[in-house]
Amino acid sequence: MSPPADLPAGARVVLALPSGDRLAELLLGCLDRELVAVPLDPRTPPSRVAEVVRRVRASAVITPGGVETTGLPHEHPDADGLALIMFTSGSTGVPKGVMLPRAAVLGNAAKTAALHGFAPDRPHATCLPLYHCNALVMSLVGTHTTGTPLVLHPGFDPAAYFADLRAKEVRTASIVPAMLPDLLDSAPPWPESLDYLITAAAPLTADLARRFHARYGPRLRQGYGLTELVNFSFTTPHPGPERWAAEYLDHHPPVGAPLPGTELRLEAGEVWIRSADRMRGYWEDQEATAAALTPDGWLRTGDLGARRGDLLVLTGRRSERIERGGEKHYPLEVERTWREAGLPGRFAAVPVPDDTLGHEIGLVTADTDAGTIAAARAIAENGPLRPAALAFGAFTATATGKPQRTAMGRALAAGRENPSRWNRALDPGGTATLRAAAQTARARLADEVVRRLNHTGPVRVADPADPRRAPGELLVVPHGPGPGRWDLVEALRADADAVGTSALRAGRHDLGGVVWAR
Repeated sequence: MSPPADLPAGARVVLALPSGDRLAELLLGCLDRELVAVPLDPRTPPSRVAEVVRRVRASAVITPGGVETTGLPHEHPDADGLALIMFTSGSTGVPKGVMLPRAAVLGNAAKTAALHGFAPDRPHATCLPLYHCNALVMSLVGTHTTGTPLVLHPGFDPAAYFADLRAKEVRTASIVPAMLPDLLDSAPPWPESLDYLITAAAPLTADLARRFHARYGPRLRQGYGLTELVNFSFTTPHPGPERWAAEYLDHHPPVGAPLPGTELRLEAGEVWIRSADRMRGYWEDQEATAAALTPDGWLRTGDLGARRGDLLVLTGRRSERIERGGEKHYPLEVERTWREAGLPGRFAAVPVPDDTLGHEIGLVTADTDAGTIAAARAIAENGPLRPAALAFGAFTATATGKPQRTAMGRALAAGRENPSRWNRALDPGGTATLRAAAQTARARLADEVVRRLNHTGPVRVADPADPRRAPGELLVVPHGPGPGRWDLVEALRADADAVGTSALRAGRHDLGGVVWAR
């Protein structure tokens, strides 16, 4: 399969194919012929592929089923000089088509290739999908333009990946932080030829940095960039032992120093970047383009950060800020606090919509083991920044490992009653009113959790005299004698893929809540 031979420069070609040699050939073929490649995740539904074809007016679409021409006009003024249109995930709205000029793609590929010493005698490898900007620009275009052998490894199996790197004497290789826990759990021997791993797509946590260093030493280079900035804009300096320890182990890991020609500006804490390696704008979306790019060429990244010497440290996303009753909390900072308090594994702080406060703080973990639940309980009851809603085994992330915090938060609910009203109800003679109000509030919370989770199973009030536990049930749990929320979470976790609990609070008073499992 290849694009039709008669397509002129600037014609758009949609590619919805699995990552591998065939996709690599097509992407490089489009680059050499000055066609505009529009790569999509091969799991994209046919209806969504058809929508992208219509939006970009593609001349051809290539899927595992073959090549299809569309008859749409080849010419489009916005396509002149483009190499790629990369569509965002759409996790924060309608997916946007990022227009990447040829000069920017080739320029960024050249800079990252020089930074990592790409050369014909220094093979590079990636296990990341070629329909994402990181693997496409640095690994594919960077090796192509420098004559560097590229090892494309399908998927990610730690032992198989490292065996492949060893057999092919690879000198540098790509990975993302989401893959590091599996690598460190498997702990295959380090390939003798490998200088270091290059990680990007999400910030590296201090816990992962410490674990990696304990196993493999200072052989990790963190990078940072956005699709809008054609992959990398920052990379940490070469990992010498002393500086690596100082920056990664003694402090929260940075994302690097600017690449040549890249300017950094912090505007009210938001990271702004100016570089020749950036998008032209969003495809046929002038409003979104104007919101992202200033007239003098700065990209508002939406990330929050701070300088540490010549390095950039990320502190969160502006769009993921948790606005809790006038308090502003950034998920990365909340997660660091919880990590320091002993919470293990992969987890995320998420914004849970709340009608009164704006947001409550939610906690979502990847694991449902007893240790994780015990650590989360300690934080929820006595720790810093107590989460009001928790879900275990419900962690979700993009293909490159970025937590989908907004989506996870929308699936949770927390309950809150006015603390002043509650304190008045505590006066003598208010007991009956108190009980009735608590029962009504818990019922409202249960209804909201049912809606958020699309729960279709039964809902019942937990009965201390009834020991039955059904994973498909949602249990309303009063505060007082009998099994509490955490007892039920522990009882349900062994038979459920995911289990969670939402608290009902009135100031310092715990009024019970709900427990669910699925």
